[in-house]
Amino acid sequence: MQNLKLIITMAWRNLWRNRVRTSIMIAATLFAVFLAIIMRSVQEGVYERQIQNMVSYYSGFLQVQNPAFSDEKTIDNSLIFDSDLEQKITSIPEITSYSPRIESFALASSEEVSKGVMITGSDPQLEDELTGLKKRVLEGKYFTADSEELMLGKGLAKYLKVSPGDTVVFYGAGYHASTAVGKYPVAAILEFGAPQLNDNMVYIPLKASQRLFSAQEMATTVAVNLKSRKDMKEVQSELQLAIGETDNEVKNWEELMPELVNSIEGDRESGKIMLYVLYMIIGFVIYGTLLMMIQERKREFSMLVAIGMKNKMLSLTLMVECIIMTAIGAIFGSLLSIPITSWLHNSPVKLEGGAGKAYEQVGFEPVITAVTDPALISSQTWVVAIMSIVLSIYPMIKLLKMEPLEGLRG
Repeated sequence: MQNLKLIITMAWRNLWRNRVRTSIMIAATLFAVFLAIIMRSVQEGVYERQIQNMVSYYSGFLQVQNPAFSDEKTIDNSLIFDSDLEQKITSIPEITSYSPRIESFALASSEEVSKGVMITGSDPQLEDELTGLKKRVLEGKYFTADSEELMLGKGLAKYLKVSPGDTVVFYGAGYHASTAVGKYPVAAILEFGAPQLNDNMVYIPLKASQRLFSAQEMATTVAVNLKSRKDMKEVQSELQLAIGETDNEVKNWEELMPELVNSIEGDRESGKIMLYVLYMIIGFVIYGTLLMMIQERKREFSMLVAIGMKNKMLSLTLMVECIIMTAIGAIFGSLLSIPITSWLHNSPVKLEGGAGKAYEQVGFEPVITAVTDPALISSQTWVVAIMSIVLSIYPMIKLLKMEPLEGLRG
């Protein structure tokens, strides 16, 4: 215990004997931790934004479907949405909102322009509670339950060259091969975070969609949102048990959108490669700083060994110095990153021009944001701190083998 106290005292005093050298080592660790946290926070922030845009603002975390709907997404594979199913959904406390929908594809036309679109028939009030759809109105007015109006994404509106007050004609297939033809005035233009929603989405009232597709009292899906995403798997099992194993099935968003999951996982792996490159650069900087410190203090170390200090104690003193410098740099690096990540989380930066278009082309909203996850901050802090300590092992081994005359002669 006495030796440990002596080692810590010597290490602390040695640090401030050469403030420039100590500052370089602390700064190397500080910027390493800061850059690692910012890189990971921004990367995960983009993923969270994408999930929020596609899940919270459209699909819901869970969906109740006819079992056949997964294999063949047609109106024929709909379910009966009645008071019994509604009661089973609302009986689970973790479910915050739900919305029955009819989703089907049709050809949308306006004058000489036409395009295949996704028509979503939903209850205006329930849809707004589920996804906050009313906040997405960019131009015009939000539709009502008994109206015969539609709302569409701004990208689709631009393609069809329509604005509020214009008319769009639909032509498609309805329930049991019936013909689905309808003409609807445009009530509003919507703006979504996900480019694919802006370019393809059309909303009409649920009752109007049931008449259009000849599917009275039916729905293709019931989208469900939860209090917490962490409870998704548990609520999925509970809801499936409530509605019965043979009637309908409950799927989570990961099962509904495997392409989104794969896209995020693929991008996350490429992000890890960039992070490993950053770690490599950081490692060279820290290792070079340590070697420089050993070389500059070679005569000092030789003198200490010559007057009787054991190589082992000298090596431990250097290790304590590295731990102190690493701890200071890691703590200040993580503290410095917190206001930056908090600012990006609360005030996302929207990308314009070529950078924004590049994000949209790969299906991401052109926005730079960040997550403020304490676990992410602590993990990156520990990675860099441990890396710094591991890199100090080689200089310590050199000190263990150092002969007194080696440094004095130099």
